[in-house]
Amino acid sequence: MDEIDLILQTSKAGTMSTSVSPIVSEYMTFYIKDYALYTETEKNSPMISVIEHNPLVYITLGGDEQSDNHLEIIGETEVVTDRAIIDWLAQEKDCSRWQLIW
Repeated sequence: MDEIDLILQTSKAGTMSTSVSPIVSEYMTFYIKDYALYTETEKNSPMISVIEHNPLVYITLGGDEQSDNHLEIIGETEVVTDRAIIDWLAQEKDCSRWQLIW
């Protein structure tokens, strides 16, 4: 669990791919809260269209020049409409931008 926690806290970018044809894959930034991964995409993106019909996705995080350790996650997705989660994600994004600029 320690290694998983380390990857989740340090590897924010990865790929998310759909599990059915047409396979759609996007490089995304993920934000973690209580072991749930959150990301954002446009409402009319191909990713949303496909996962509305089959929510099973494949996510890869980690594995960079500093470490070969990575996570391969298979899970179900859902479109989040909860205002508290959306506000939290917006805040996390702004904090990340601040830290990258600083």
